Amino acid sequence: MKRQRSYLRTESRINGSFESDERRTGLARSFDRWPGIRVPVRRRLLLVRSLPGSTCGAGRRDVRIATLWLSVLIIGPVAGLGIVQAPALGISGSLSAARITSPLDGAVFPRDFAPPTFRWEDESRATHWAVRVDIEGGHTPGLGSSPKPEYRPTPEAWEEIKRASLQSDVVLTVTGQVGIGEAEQAVSRASVRLRTSPDPVDASIFFREVPLPVAFAMDHKTWIRWRVGDVSSSAPPRTVLEKMGTCANCHSFSRDGKSLAMDLDFAADKGAYAIADVGADVRIGRPQLISWNDYQREDGQATFGMLSTISPDGRCVASTVKETIVLGFRPDLYCSQLFFPIRGILVIYDRKERAFRPLPGADDSGFVQTNPVFSPDGLEIVFARAPVGESPPRALAVEEGQSPAVVEDFWEGRRKIQYDLYRMPFNGGTGGEPKPLPGASGNGKSNFFPRYSPDGKWIVFCQADSMMLNRPDSLLYILPAEGGVARRLRCNAEGRMNSWHSFSPNGRWLVYASKRAGPMTQMWLTHIDENGEDSVPVQLEGFVAHDRAANLPEFVKLGPGQLQSIQVEKVIRDSGLGLPKRPDR
Repeated sequence: MKRQRSYLRTESRINGSFESDERRTGLARSFDRWPGIRVPVRRRLLLVRSLPGSTCGAGRRDVRIATLWLSVLIIGPVAGLGIVQAPALGISGSLSAARITSPLDGAVFPRDFAPPTFRWEDESRATHWAVRVDIEGGHTPGLGSSPKPEYRPTPEAWEEIKRASLQSDVVLTVTGQVGIGEAEQAVSRASVRLRTSPDPVDASIFFREVPLPVAFAMDHKTWIRWRVGDVSSSAPPRTVLEKMGTCANCHSFSRDGKSLAMDLDFAADKGAYAIADVGADVRIGRPQLISWNDYQREDGQATFGMLSTISPDGRCVASTVKETIVLGFRPDLYCSQLFFPIRGILVIYDRKERAFRPLPGADDSGFVQTNPVFSPDGLEIVFARAPVGESPPRALAVEEGQSPAVVEDFWEGRRKIQYDLYRMPFNGGTGGEPKPLPGASGNGKSNFFPRYSPDGKWIVFCQADSMMLNRPDSLLYILPAEGGVARRLRCNAEGRMNSWHSFSPNGRWLVYASKRAGPMTQMWLTHIDENGEDSVPVQLEGFVAHDRAANLPEFVKLGPGQLQSIQVEKVIRDSGLGLPKRPDR
């Protein structure tokens, strides 16, 4: 029996369920020599459909699991099938209900998605699990078994599953088992449906990876990383920037992916901003820096330059300036920061003219105007707006218990600010008349972080009860770009801070950040069809380190070899080391 178990460990490794360096035993070698069986080594632990004339099942093709430690019935050569037939597993009374945690039931995968890891929870007495995928028509790709509650199919098996699930759902079933050989019994079972979309992602994802809580990240800026990953690769995302001694934050790309813009503090100037060309390496030095403080510097009012974004053609950048922000920190990993403006106007920086100017229609000091985004053709701009009201000229919280009263009022819900989305012509920076966006304004909620689909047909935005950014109750909604009825996306996880979303260049996928899987924010992917309907999401597992949280994911179409690293001039990257660790205004 030891030899048989050793063989199974070897075969499980080959099928991808877990790693083992054990060599194949004599039993395994003898199996290779059995006549009439043409089974590739990677399919030894396979899923077998019954043969014509089989008694397995009543009038249907029944799916059974064939493993070497069962009494395998050798039928002899079966032309072109490479399969064997085996008796069914024993059943130990009624089966306990296990739960598959990944993928979610009904999840839709991109056509170019790398093999995922199936994971499940099982409180039964199971000691190992059999994994199978049932496909309409009776054909079942070979998977295997695992001694732990997870399993990753081989690339070959995963490709077969994806091909089979393009037209209809397939069913992933995990069966918990005890015993070996003829004494083996099934004690638990769980199933989920999954499907594959013919639409690929066909783009990279650029994102920031931070430790939590945010106060800790502010004190340990060198721990923050910027990474680039592809859903088609099983390799971890490459780190392109890390160990920054100064604060760097919101980033955006031009539509062609040739320009990268990023908040990047330089020494004591928190209004510094980098705009650089994207090649194999992105180089950021003083020639690539501007400062939002250069806008009306003579008034003596310092500015951050908040939630900036670059135009699709890469010529202009829009940003919130002359702002008052509410900033607060708490140790709760699910919500460790308040960060939003309560005053501010929109200003444009024109790279060609090297000049700053206010954006008419979004420069009213009676409102806070923030969070701008350009339409894909660059002709319009959508932004979040709220009345200034009776707000203080300065507001900052550093630690819980040390906050100005106004910040504590926001923490505790005694004070609210609710933003509406407004839409207006950009007109090359001359602006126009802002109009509330129907479906994302006047609804008694806070509406923020709008993002256009690449074809300009849809806008996906966040909605919460109050404030913006990092809100636990933030949910994703979609509506026509001209306004209309907003529809809540099905990919949302209630109370799990769904936000920071971005459309793929082909408009068929939306990546977003969510705490659905726990307090360390992960990235998720949902399919968007031509009617704006989204799918059950899939998690981008392996993208984010277990001790970090992901934010600001953005799709970018990169050419071969592009964006391998971001090289920041040393005088800039180390310029914050001697300064206070957190903002002081």
